[in-house]
Amino acid sequence: MRDLDGQVQVELERADIEPLLATGWTPPERFRATAADGVTNVYGVLYRPHDFDPGRSYPVIDHLYPGPQSTRVSPAFDPGMLGREAEVLAALGFVVVAVDGRGTPGRDKAFHDASYGNYASAGGIADHVAALRQLAATRPWMDLGRVGATGHSGGGFATVRAMLACPEVYRVGVAESGNHDNRLFHLQFAEAYDGLDPAAWARSSNVDLADRLEGKLLLIHGGVDDVVHVHHSMRLAERLITADKDVELLVVPGAEHFFVGYEHHVYRRKWDFLVRNLMGIEPPEHRLTPAVLSMDLIISLFS
Repeated sequence: MRDLDGQVQVELERADIEPLLATGWTPPERFRATAADGVTNVYGVLYRPHDFDPGRSYPVIDHLYPGPQSTRVSPAFDPGMLGREAEVLAALGFVVVAVDGRGTPGRDKAFHDASYGNYASAGGIADHVAALRQLAATRPWMDLGRVGATGHSGGGFATVRAMLACPEVYRVGVAESGNHDNRLFHLQFAEAYDGLDPAAWARSSNVDLADRLEGKLLLIHGGVDDVVHVHHSMRLAERLITADKDVELLVVPGAEHFFVGYEHHVYRRKWDFLVRNLMGIEPPEHRLTPAVLSMDLIISLFS
């Protein structure tokens, strides 16, 4: 317990994380960067690879979710998707970064207003790029020649948008369950954040920008997704094929939006794709029979 000046008055309990540190884990680093406008502060967290060596060079993964209804960054032991997967990706040897760019909530109204009618910015992708460059300027072990992105749902949209808008930065992406065309998405999302403006919905369409793809992209979608219908990824894949772009598509026939019951296969395919295309190595073969794997087991397979 602390007083109003922040001084400790009573220690109620103390956690022992020594066994965790012994595994090679390090706590995520909180950071502040300047947004692409050169003025606004944005905040994020950075996860170092397990058994981190500052003399090595590591590929980087931007773990995306664009909001504008939720923040991405949690300076805590995060039980959510970011915290779970960031730790796994760090165990695989990636630097993982998460940033809340302009347009995400939790700040003042002007910061949040940046997203209204501007879902196409994908939660401030330009701010993510600015933050990555500022971080790498003082952390030479971050290899900005090997940057990937991954995200789910809105994060799937943002992953593809990052690759289309900034192909010189984002070379590899895995997009899960992405809403790639808000003209065909449900009203409570598209109209809530882009207004009654078909032109804004069109600006946020990844399908219309498919010919810009340069990197390696894997689209994953559940065949019975009732939140973001599978046609979002199918339409994007069709447009990419029409533009003669290489794309990999995994449709999990019985899976809904969150791939419940299929996590083991989806995780493995995603992580294999990132390892193969950002690290340039072939991942080990693992063919396990349980329908659902625990996260501890999944991490141990790749450690």
